[in-house]
Formats: sequence, structure tokens, C-alpha cells
Amino acid sequence: MNNELSLVAEMLNNPSIITSIDIDSEWFESPQQKMIVEALTRLRGMNYTTEQVYREMRSIDLFSAGTVDDLETLKGLAPQLGIERELARQIHNAYLDRKLHTASTDYAQTLSKTDGDKLQRLLEEKREVNHIKSDGRLDVAFAEFCDSLDRPSNAMTTYKPLDDFLGGGITGGKLIVLAGRPAAGKTAFALNIMYELFTKNDDVACDFFTFEMGQNELMTRLVSKVTNINSLLFVGKDKLSPDNKVKAREAYEAMKRSFDMRVFTSEYSNLNDIKYAIKKRIGDKRYVAFVDYAGLITVNDARKNERQVMNEVTRELKKLTTDYGITIILLAQLSRAVEQRQDKRPMLSDLKESGSLEQDANVTLLLSTDEKDSRKIRCDVAKNREGMTGIAPFIFDKKHMDFSIDFDEWRG
Repeated sequence: MNNELSLVAEMLNNPSIITSIDIDSEWFESPQQKMIVEALTRLRGMNYTTEQVYREMRSIDLFSAGTVDDLETLKGLAPQLGIERELARQIHNAYLDRKLHTASTDYAQTLSKTDGDKLQRLLEEKREVNHIKSDGRLDVAFAEFCDSLDRPSNAMTTYKPLDDFLGGGITGGKLIVLAGRPAAGKTAFALNIMYELFTKNDDVACDFFTFEMGQNELMTRLVSKVTNINSLLFVGKDKLSPDNKVKAREAYEAMKRSFDMRVFTSEYSNLNDIKYAIKKRIGDKRYVAFVDYAGLITVNDARKNERQVMNEVTRELKKLTTDYGITIILLAQLSRAVEQRQDKRPMLSDLKESGSLEQDANVTLLLSTDEKDSRKIRCDVAKNREGMTGIAPFIFDKKHMDFSIDFDEWRG
């Protein structure tokens, strides 16, 4: 009995298996087993009967569904060895081997970047599938802990009020959610944090994933901040004086030369592409990825609703931070509820699809504008697993896309 038949037989006997292991019908080579797994996936979470599975199979392909008796026979063949996770891993491996054979042949024929990237992604996926997980013993962890006591802090400094809440600055292994209402300055604040990371720290690499603007549109905001040129003058470029054009060009060139940064646009809005790009960039430097924003990230399973997509996004990004010791700053929207209250200070519950955003984040920063002075921005550290909560006050100069500390509110 091969691996595919064994696993499907086990899944027919035990509905909880499909919710406890990673499985995809695409991994199965046998069309019949593929169809059964697809039917089981549709029934995920249900205590299904053989008849229900058969009905789902008929809805997928009426003429290839076979009979209920076929399913009952297969169900009776279950070896019940309790090795479902290992069977799934072996099936996934076999699937990847088939895909790698095709991808390597395509790349050998074309030598195109697209085929090369596809081959690289498959190799990375195969490495992950075969990664040997920790046995849970503390020996290695203890040695790392003792070593860390003698090392200087690895925190990356940004703005002093924010750093104080974060225990000295941004450190690896964290998913930071930065949320606010539209036009609250989320993107500008994220860019300012990135600028502070580059100018105040050595050996830092940053990527910015932006799904609503192009590379130069995003970089123009940084150029405006650095040169103190009104950002509105860059619209159309005809309003820029010759001197300002020189300043802008030199500032852009200096950042391109000095900052280890890349900007990825909407072609990277799929979660798998984001993960792939991040993994390629991880190296010796301390790494921070900015993702703007959560609601625009797509996943491959079109059947998932908005909440399920968000759950997958935050879970996978959080896993990246812990697996590789990096920081990801994920931008998100706040719901309109905050505008309808008398007290306009946002709360964690104002996060759109707040469940996983709130749960998976190590730190949650909520931006809001002072009602009396629109220049004043409150950065509310509303959740902080490893430190304090409170408000870091800023002044936002919208003309120049610049955030600075509000020293009238903060004395240090």
C-alpha cells in the first residue's frame, strides 16, 4: 500500500487529521486520491461521514467519483500507525521532486530569470519540508543564553520615545503591527523608522513591500524628508527648480548607494512571493522587512475569506520572524469604529480582522492624530509582549513626510 493510499485511508477514518497536519491535494499524483483529499479539505472541521465525502467528490467530478463502496473499502485498509505527519511529508517530498524535475528541465532550456526563480523557490520549499525540528531539549538554548549575556545589545535604535518602550530599540524575532486609519501617516512613519534604522545603526538591511505605489513614488517620500523639499512639488516634476532637481537626484543616489534596501511593489503581493523575497535577503546583517499593508496580501487559496487570509498571513510572517530571528513591521488598517467614538484614541479591537493581527503580533503600534492639532501624532504602544505600553508622541510634517519627536509632550 503506497503512501498516498495509506494517508487517505487514515484521513477517511479520522476527520481530525486534516486539521492537524499540513496537506494539499495538489501534492497527490493519483487523480482519485487527489479528488478524495480535495473533498476532505472542503469538509475540513466537520465530523464527516463516508457519504458526505462521496457527495463532495461527485460535486468535483461526477463521472470520476467512483462509488461509496470504493471509499468504504479504502477506509477499511487504514494501517492506523499514527504516522500521518510523516506520510504527508513523504507525499510532499515526492510532489516536489516531480516539480523540480520539470522546473530544472525548463530552466536548462530557457535560462530565464522566471524559470530560475521558480526552481529556487521549489528548492527552498524542499529544504523546509526536510528541516529536522528541534527535540525540545534545553542544552543548546542554555548555551545560547549564556553566550548572549556577554554580548552587547543587538537592538536597532530608532526614535528614543519608541525605543524606550521597546527595551532599547527594535530586536529580531518580532512581528510588529503598525496600524492606523487611512491618511494617518502609516507609510510615512514606516519610512521614517527605516531611515532611522539606516542612519543610527550599522550592518542593517531593510526591504519595503509596497502594494499601492511604485518604487519611485515611495522613494520620493524619503527624498522629500532628506532634502526638505515639499513633497507636492514632485507631482509632475515641472514645479521643481533646477537646484531642487539636483538636490533630489543627489539624495536619491546617496540613499541608493549607502542604504542596503530594496523596494518590492504589487507584483510581490502574494504571501509566498513575500516569503521568498525575504528568505533570499537574510544574511549576516540585521534585517527588517516593512510590509504595506496586510489587507492587500493575497494567498493561493481563493476559497478563504478575509479573516482566514489574515490568519494565514500573520501566522506565516510571525513564523518567519521566529525561524530566522528577523523583524517584520506589518502595516494594517483600523476600522471606522474609532471615528464614531467620542474618545478617538484607537484600541486593539479597532484592528480590521483583529483576531490574528492582535494575537500574533509581539508589538502593536496604533497611530492617531490629535484632534486639536493635526500635526501631532500619537504612537500608542498598545501591546508589547516584552516591554511596556504607553504613548510615544510625534510631530508629522506632511509637506516633507517627516516625523520628529514631540518634545512638548516627551521629556525623556
